[in-house]
Amino acid sequence: MNTTKTTKVIKSNLTKKATAFTVAAVLFVSIFGGNLMTLQAMADTGNGKNTNAGVNANVGTSEKQTARQTLRQTLQTDATTYRQAVQTASLAYRQTVHAAQLAHSQAVRDANIAYDQAAQQARAAYNTAVRGAHGSVTVIGPAMATRDQAIATAQNARITATVSADVTRDKAVDNALSAYQNSVYGALATRDGADGTAQSTFYTAIGNSTLATRSQTIGQAHVTADNSILQARQTRITAVETADVTRDQAIGSAQTAYITAESTAHVTLDNAYTKDSKAWNTGLQSYWNSVAPMAQTRDSAIATANSSHVTAVGNADATRDQAIDQAYATMYGSIAAAYS
Repeated sequence: MNTTKTTKVIKSNLTKKATAFTVAAVLFVSIFGGNLMTLQAMADTGNGKNTNAGVNANVGTSEKQTARQTLRQTLQTDATTYRQAVQTASLAYRQTVHAAQLAHSQAVRDANIAYDQAAQQARAAYNTAVRGAHGSVTVIGPAMATRDQAIATAQNARITATVSADVTRDKAVDNALSAYQNSVYGALATRDGADGTAQSTFYTAIGNSTLATRSQTIGQAHVTADNSILQARQTRITAVETADVTRDQAIGSAQTAYITAESTAHVTLDNAYTKDSKAWNTGLQSYWNSVAPMAQTRDSAIATANSSHVTAVGNADATRDQAIDQAYATMYGSIAAAYS
């Protein structure tokens, strides 16, 4: 059971760190992308060289100022809308995760209480049975077997309930992260697309069709990258959720299999209870000889489950990172082409 606690602590720490890193990464990407778009828009206000000869001469200073002011206001509105969407998504994510953790804690608490009650009842029944047995092995042996079997059944029920709570929590947290990223990257793509359109409209208003086309292309390149990055992150979340659930269930199965096997051996020992010291110690020897490989099998299965989980998450991370890098490469390729 100490293995389970250690596993849960490690898992909890890794999950918290990974989640915090993911959220921070989303915010960094969104801020970086937004700054790039805004700097590109404000770097050229239409006063530079125009590839459409003679067009700027027909556009009055007042019209340029109005167009420039409209662009600034639009970019500010887009940025504000995006920030509000991120704040709303962040709040919803934190609330959902908090609720999932509370529900998990309550479920585990209930499982522990149910186990404690069942174990106490089994021990009380045993004490009652042997109190009037006057040392009779025919009473004490079966009473011990009944007690140990009941405790083992309660242990398995607790493990099953805990695993179910773990799975439910992990799915809720992963789904909350998925919803968060959907909202953030959806808002980011909307902002980038709107910024590109606003810049294009500005350049069209001041008579520079080349920069108008370029701005629209750059805006669309950002939107495409936003959507690709979102897809990469969502794919990772799905893979990690599967890995989490698989690990939870595998560890639970290893623990219940051990308890069932150990209980069978213990009940056999109980039923063979005798006042003959040599025979009883021989029975204890046989019991511990049978338990040793059971524990080894359990521990090996838990280690394998944890190792497989680490590998699955690592592979998911690598796939995500490669997809994100490719999205950036494609985006900058499109932007470079827009300057041709």
